Amino acid sequence: YSMSELPMPTQLITGNEAIALGMVEQGCRVVTAYPGTPSSEILAGVIKYKKRLSRDVYTEWSVNEKVAFEVALAASWTGLRAAVAMKQVGLNVASDPLFSAAYTGVKGGFVIIPADDPGPHSSQTEQDSRLLALTAKVPVFDPSTPAEAREMIKDAFALSERYRIPVIVRPTTRLCHAVSPNEVDESAPDEKIPSVKFQKDPVHWTATPKLRFKLHTELNQKLSDITAEFSKSKYNETIDANINGAIGIIASGVAFHTAQQALTELGARVPMLKIGTPFPLPLSLIENFCASVKTVVVLEEPDTCIELQIADRNNVKGRLDGAVPNAGELTPEVMFS
Repeated sequence: YSMSELPMPTQLITGNEAIALGMVEQGCRVVTAYPGTPSSEILAGVIKYKKRLSRDVYTEWSVNEKVAFEVALAASWTGLRAAVAMKQVGLNVASDPLFSAAYTGVKGGFVIIPADDPGPHSSQTEQDSRLLALTAKVPVFDPSTPAEAREMIKDAFALSERYRIPVIVRPTTRLCHAVSPNEVDESAPDEKIPSVKFQKDPVHWTATPKLRFKLHTELNQKLSDITAEFSKSKYNETIDANINGAIGIIASGVAFHTAQQALTELGARVPMLKIGTPFPLPLSLIENFCASVKTVVVLEEPDTCIELQIADRNNVKGRLDGAVPNAGELTPEVMFS
């Protein structure tokens, strides 16, 4: 190898570190957070990688999740890429600016990382951040591996800037604490920080109720356009589509890999539709898949974001009808039962 051809060094890093690395290498300039398992190591990872990669990133442990959200959002309004991290219950605290930001939109890419805790292992609730995103009308990426989470951070920033909308990347406990190999290029030079300035536009940013109606209409159109884009996303793919069987599985996040493991150990193969963009759901993909098999089983954690969005559930089984336990983590033991 010449020096330019040498492969990048591979490091074993956690899911939280992969998310942090993704933010630093994608030119995120402001990262705020409020600590809480399983998300706490994300900001620590940003601090580690901004030093290793010599990147200029402002980091802050905020006094609560609402403040963290608003500091990062304000940075986005100036044109900088920004992100905020918290655990799932922290999104409740930040829900006021979350709902408003979906309407007013953003300028620089703005990514929200609420780490969910199926189980729960260390939380007072087992709530699903994807359902809050659905209510707030904010697009969601649902990573299944640390490497995919890192890649989704890149695409989330791009999507956020393309549609001027906040975007959620939602990891879960198993992904946050999983360890996997990732290539890390510590020699990549930092890009020059763009010249930014907050442009006053009180009619837009403070938006009276009359304008909020207009912003809501625009938000709905954004989601319609994103739905069409998600229908072609690399994060949504059918596995073993050519296998004829009575049963098909729709799965997302860590549950996808757990289901694959269970099928392998059982020596079974069935068609599987992996969903990496649970909201807005690529309904055309879902409908075609449901029509191709007799029965569809939906596997997702910790609640029913995908299942709820399927209009025709006549042949759909999942948490809603009790075919899948309606609480708890989808561990291999649960899959086998």
